[in-house]
Amino acid sequence: MPCRKVILTSETLQQIVQRLSREITSAFEQLDSPLALVLLDGAKYFAHDLLTTIDLPLDVDYIKASSYCGTRSCGTVTFDGDRPLADAIRGRHILLIDDIYDTGLTLSALMKWLKTCEPASIRTCVLLEKQHTHTRQVSVDFVGTPVEDAFLVGYGLDYNGQYRDLPYIGVLSEERIQKNH
Repeated sequence: MPCRKVILTSETLQQIVQRLSREITSAFEQLDSPLALVLLDGAKYFAHDLLTTIDLPLDVDYIKASSYCGTRSCGTVTFDGDRPLADAIRGRHILLIDDIYDTGLTLSALMKWLKTCEPASIRTCVLLEKQHTHTRQVSVDFVGTPVEDAFLVGYGLDYNGQYRDLPYIGVLSEERIQKNH
């Protein structure tokens, strides 16, 4: 097993998704034309499960962002934000979906960019929030669950492209990290 311990089973993950779905449905039910913006690749499993259970018509678009080098944040964020996506955001109520609020660099950079696109509103949803001091503070509207400050894999979270397909979330073992260095 690549993980030294499992912190969220697939059953627990589905319970979290169901709760978030209810919260988001309630918050967005009176809004016209909401757009879910999913961060790839980490949030794709979570977003798929979440978006199929939200009881609202939502448009969906995707953006790729990254701030990781191995098991640590590089300190800079790269993302693919293009003009057609910016045009699709203008005047819309945005639900930004990410897998994890760790350093806050990715969410902060995306929030800054999103604001330049002139949306009607922006709300954020993360599956996990690491329990430590974030480099950048970001207001997160919907949080699945707090998690320990460890390197996590599974359910979309990866280490150098590996372990993303695990049906649970676990703490990656030191042996796996050393093996892939």
